[in-house]
Amino acid sequence: MAAVSHRWQYSDRHFVGDVDQTYRQKEGSEVINDLHLVDLSVSYSFTKRITATLAIPFSFATRSQAVRDNRRDSEGNLINPSPFASPEGEVRGAVIDRYETSADGLSDIRLLGTVWVLDPEKNKKQNFSVGLGVVFPTGEKDAKDTFTVFDTNEEGEYEPRAEERNVDNSIQPGTGAWGIIADVYGFAELVEDFNVFVSGTYIFTPEEDAGVADRPGPDAEIWSVGDSYLFRAGMGYTFRPGFVDGLTLTFGGRMEGTPSTDIFGGSEGRRRPGFAISVEPGLVLTKNGWFGSFSAPVAVYRNREEDFEGEEGDAAFADFMTLLTVGKRF
Repeated sequence: MAAVSHRWQYSDRHFVGDVDQTYRQKEGSEVINDLHLVDLSVSYSFTKRITATLAIPFSFATRSQAVRDNRRDSEGNLINPSPFASPEGEVRGAVIDRYETSADGLSDIRLLGTVWVLDPEKNKKQNFSVGLGVVFPTGEKDAKDTFTVFDTNEEGEYEPRAEERNVDNSIQPGTGAWGIIADVYGFAELVEDFNVFVSGTYIFTPEEDAGVADRPGPDAEIWSVGDSYLFRAGMGYTFRPGFVDGLTLTFGGRMEGTPSTDIFGGSEGRRRPGFAISVEPGLVLTKNGWFGSFSAPVAVYRNREEDFEGEEGDAAFADFMTLLTVGKRF
């Protein structure tokens, strides 16, 4: 089997815990990540129960962010304060500019082996699989771009300077670390053409960090390398209209994110732990060995969790994403 998949995600809604920081949109300070992920994958079944899948992903990402005027007078007061305060009443410098950084290229290649626990020939209407795999650190971990940094000229007027830095961890093509994939999947046909399913994937990253700094200078922090997970559950009903072999409507829920603390290895360094819970309507078409699927998970709950030291922070989440796959079984 060969397939190509595309994931699009536009993250611009900031959360601290599960509190939506709506003031960020009002003052124009929201960070906007526009992310496209393309996966090329091939699968080979050694037997009817054992399959290996190699996935080669590519990342194409831009990040738009604000420049603030954080200057203060001799008494410590902001010279140009923002007219919008955070929910906690904090006022920062006004937003006076925006700029974009980007990073594209090969991401981290994955190799996953799965096995059906029950004999597929005798269990066509229900079965479950377990899988184990490896994430290879093939993607660039420290891609750089030009940042716009607040500065003034001799007259005290805004005159930004350009500074080359590592782009934000959220748009780096690679993590710079090895990972171990644990995967489970199960389905059952409750009545003819009506199925329920559950799946879960957890990626363990034993390494604490990959040595990538979030900024230049003595105040720099090293980005942590964090575990990640995806859990899904849902149902599907298959129609057989004639012009295709099958038309399946699906509906389910998904939860994905990064924990504050890794299961194995260290958790120190800078990270943005959190998760999103979404409802996921979808559609699957099959015909003559070809298949295509499309779903659009819509977020219903988002939570930027505290880090391993119990400190809060914010992170940008998407309202929804799109997932598209097209492939061929041979």
